[in-house]
Amino acid sequence: MNETVQAVLEELATGCRVLHAEGHADMTLGHLGWRDPIGRGVWVKRSGIGLGEVIGAADFVLLDFDGNRLAGEGRIHKEWPIHTEILRERPDIDVVGHTHPFHATAFSALDIELEAVTNEAAYLGLPVARFDDTRGLIDTPELGRQLAAALGRQSVALMRNHGVLFVGTRISDAVLTGIFLERACRSQLQILATGKPFVATPLVELASKKAQILDPNLIRTFWDFYKRNTESGMYY
Repeated sequence: MNETVQAVLEELATGCRVLHAEGHADMTLGHLGWRDPIGRGVWVKRSGIGLGEVIGAADFVLLDFDGNRLAGEGRIHKEWPIHTEILRERPDIDVVGHTHPFHATAFSALDIELEAVTNEAAYLGLPVARFDDTRGLIDTPELGRQLAAALGRQSVALMRNHGVLFVGTRISDAVLTGIFLERACRSQLQILATGKPFVATPLVELASKKAQILDPNLIRTFWDFYKRNTESGMYY
């Protein structure tokens, strides 16, 4: 493993711990993956440990696009086709995450659209994609391709009665997108629980709102904030 790959995997490990702290923990389930920079396949969090237990580069396994191990130790998640098939279909992104955050997973059961009732949803690209082909594991390339088709060009997908999918060009983009999705779903569920009418940001205003409140400099600032808190142990 060269120094560049190791450095990125260390940041990917930080991303796993941030997700754990921000509502994406589910025992040993959930995983982040990163496209290998020389085209060998994808580095995926190893199975058997939780997101919050990912320490560094040694906690990732390199798989080729057929799911064969090329490097790394530890068990391989059954849902590795999520990463391989989405990265095949989306050359514009390099990071894929799949987790089971409580509020977003609960929201996936509803036949209603996610709306921008808070700022976070402005970053997601509404309406969000939905995947309804199976409620089970995405454990075959065919199911991975179906999930990739459901995602399309979006950055997130709600997977019915299962969890969420989120992608990005960088680790920071993907992780923050996963965080924003969980927060947006939590906000709308809490508003729906009141039984009162509510108002959301209109779809036609979302692009301008995103430009105002989620510019690249602010995204970097958010990412640095999460990394500082994780490294300091503030969350735990």
